[in-house]
Amino acid sequence: MSTTTTGPTGVGDRVHPATPSASADSALIPAYLGGTQPLTRTPVVGTPSTSLAPMFVPGAESVNPGEIRVTVLGSGDPWIRRSQASGSLLIEVGNPEKDFFFFDLGSGSLANFTALMLPVEATTKVFLSHLHADHIGDIPGLVGSLAKSGRIDPIEIWGGGNEDPDLGLASFVKHMGKVMAWDRASLQGVRPTSGFDMVGYEIPYDRPEVVYERNGVTVSCFPAIHGLNGAVGYAVEYAGLKVVFSGDTRPCKHVVEAAEGADLLIHECFQSPAVFAAVTGLPLETALQITSLAHTIPVQMGKILDMTRPRMGALWHLDVTPGTDAVFEEVHASYTGPVAVSQDLKVFNVTKEAVVARQAQVNDAAPPVHGTSHTEP
Repeated sequence: MSTTTTGPTGVGDRVHPATPSASADSALIPAYLGGTQPLTRTPVVGTPSTSLAPMFVPGAESVNPGEIRVTVLGSGDPWIRRSQASGSLLIEVGNPEKDFFFFDLGSGSLANFTALMLPVEATTKVFLSHLHADHIGDIPGLVGSLAKSGRIDPIEIWGGGNEDPDLGLASFVKHMGKVMAWDRASLQGVRPTSGFDMVGYEIPYDRPEVVYERNGVTVSCFPAIHGLNGAVGYAVEYAGLKVVFSGDTRPCKHVVEAAEGADLLIHECFQSPAVFAAVTGLPLETALQITSLAHTIPVQMGKILDMTRPRMGALWHLDVTPGTDAVFEEVHASYTGPVAVSQDLKVFNVTKEAVVARQAQVNDAAPPVHGTSHTEP
């Protein structure tokens, strides 16, 4: 895989390419239309210390010590479609425990997770950015279906509180347990049901705070501005590397502050209001309220990336269509550094030497993969 080694335009030792690695007029083909390349003109930043295959094949590559691997399980928006699962990320780290974490779990994302051939038993750590349906739609499947598939350890779920206790994470976890009561009861005496247990950690929505520290991994939350109080973003730090996930948010200082020194910034980005109105058939005024008042649009995204200067930026929560090239034009009006558009099963390998973006080549009918449990059945 070639490397990107052009003149620096970033800050400090963060080297940004001055020119893209692909022709500016070459088409970027989404995976659901048969494309095999990541939606970016700068798939490699830096010089990888190991050779990587053109496409990521689950089971063929382990996460190395000192490495973070991020896979987009769901890149889409509230309109559920086969081409894009709703919002979700999987973040793996190269510690001895081989920990991995879900960040949001929208509808369809678990199917993409299964295709990655990771152990069902380890599906125990979930960080929710907020409680909109397109970010939590696969939680029942995680709780019930994967418990049937072999997980007996409880699930831990982190998420923002709210000034109204009924709208916070603790209330969500409590009532999700009630939702799954019939499913759980149906297995009594047949197989262990401890995998249905959920432990909720309600975290601050109004200030940054470290919320997880285990096995060399630190996860911090920070405020996001989206809908009601309770929306948050997260920063994951491991082995001197930092991945920041904005969740859904309007442009805000909290993300900019959290993204300082980020190796990979995954930030939500909707289409511009005019494009959104044309695609959905909504009036322009309504499209304006949905996009620029509750989300981040490409022209704003470029300014955020210019302020934060991550080694690589990734646009997430974007409707991936054949017209994706126009999004790059809007972003690059303010920022010329490495940018990728997220689509399902896009993989980022993050090391001190490089950040590499690829697409995964998966088995759509992969069976469950099993590992070890910590709970006695």
